[in-house]
Amino acid sequence: MGRSQPYFKGQTKTQVEKEVQGILELYQVAEEFSSEYLSDLITEKHYYCSQHRIRPTSFRKEFKPGSGYYFAGYFQDKGWHQVSWKQCIYPRRDEDWIVTALRDAVRPDIVIYKQAHLICERCGQIPSEDVDHVEPEFDVIAKSALKLMTEDDWRAAIFEMDWWSDEPFVLPENNPALQYTLESHKNVTLQAVCKDCHSANARERKSSKNL
Repeated sequence: MGRSQPYFKGQTKTQVEKEVQGILELYQVAEEFSSEYLSDLITEKHYYCSQHRIRPTSFRKEFKPGSGYYFAGYFQDKGWHQVSWKQCIYPRRDEDWIVTALRDAVRPDIVIYKQAHLICERCGQIPSEDVDHVEPEFDVIAKSALKLMTEDDWRAAIFEMDWWSDEPFVLPENNPALQYTLESHKNVTLQAVCKDCHSANARERKSSKNL
């Protein structure tokens, strides 16, 4: 849906964003307030609340170190919980949740590899900062993994996610995308790299794909 098309209460996404910001500017951090507009928006458009038909009754901005703030809603029987109003307007795709969970699942392998390769394997001069998936690229693994998921797998992963938990989103152990990724990662070629060399690898891959 384009930014110029009506999205919520006859407003475009840009207008909704300005409306929300205008409401939030009226309140200080830790000040509790109610807003039918915000309650409706989250109930109808939030990726989790809309599926489960749950509605926050009040809101507050919570202290965040540095700049900005956390935004929280009060949910009956659950209490206060952070909820993103921005994801009501620009929702995260289900695929993004899955791919992030897959990356998290192989992170222990990445940590072990990096600890064993402290110097950049490309330039051989400075400490490594990242670990690059050389062959196959992680996006290639993830793309193949997603194709293995049935509608039931998507439902189990997304609809039944524990949104209330503070722990990162994880996939069920029997999820085929997870199983495929873990198995594929046993044979992946990794390279510990510094930031500049990581960028150089990416540029070279992009260039080779355009040939």
